[in-house]
Order: sequence, then structure tokens, then C-alpha cells
Amino acid sequence: MDPFTPYLAGLFDGDGSIHFQIVRSNVYRRGFYIRSSLVFYQATSAEAGLLEIQERIGGRLRRRGIMSDVTITNRESIRSLLEAMRPHVIFKRAHVVEALRLLDRLPPPRDAYGFLEVCEAVDRFASLNFSKSRKNTAETVRSDFESKGLLAPVTTDP
Repeated sequence: MDPFTPYLAGLFDGDGSIHFQIVRSNVYRRGFYIRSSLVFYQATSAEAGLLEIQERIGGRLRRRGIMSDVTITNRESIRSLLEAMRPHVIFKRAHVVEALRLLDRLPPPRDAYGFLEVCEAVDRFASLNFSKSRKNTAETVRSDFESKGLLAPVTTDP
């Protein structure tokens, strides 16, 4: 076992997060995509530690005033890190387990109903976090799909 893995798991438990976001984008056929992010936060004054973490695991360093973070958005990198950290995480164990389940569903199915089901799973995952600024939810996607005629009404013809 890499001795860095338990350290990283501890950092994630205290100063990390995993997010799944429904992002609106006209580049995608359905007008939305699902972004996954694994983030490690630290005070900008301790940026040297984040730079070392970035060197070891990749990702992008972002400076945001007094706080900085290393963010990883590559799904396979996220999966690999979560699987490695899983035995060592305590406080965010449910996050890791559910994130791995959700990663198994990405990329989402091409059909509108399958995509919407994954969006509903993203909404359920968001309940594990203290998310304050979610712009798009499964309901946003449902309304958009209905307005475009992507969700056929269910009929019970005899």
C-alpha cells in the first residue's frame, strides 16, 4: 500500500468533497451533461501542500482568495482515488460508496429517460453534501426535455 493513500483519505475526510453536477451546455445533444469532481481544499497560505498533492495525483490547482483547492474531474482518476481511499475514509464513507455507484452509471444512457434517471441519482447524491448553489436538478432536466418533446407522455390505450 502506498503510504500516501491513508493521508489522502484523511485529508478528503476533513477537507475534501465529491460533487456531481448537472451542467447545462448546448455542446451536448441533450443540452446537459453530468460533471464529477473530487476536490481537496486548503488555506491558500498552505498552498505548497496542495502543490505536492497535485504533483502526486494530478488535477488543477485553483486559488480562490484565502482558500485554494486541487480539483480532479477525470472520472477514471476519481474512481481510482476513491477506490484507493475507501478503506481509510471514516466520515465520508457513504460519499465514497455512493460516488462509486454513481460513477458506474456514467456516462449516462443516451436516451432521455435513462439520462433523467441518472440525474435523479445525482440529486440523491447531493443530499449527502451541504450543497447550497445547485442550479440544475433532475426537475430542470425533466422540464427541458418535456419542452423539447423528448419525453413521450405515457398513455394507457385499451
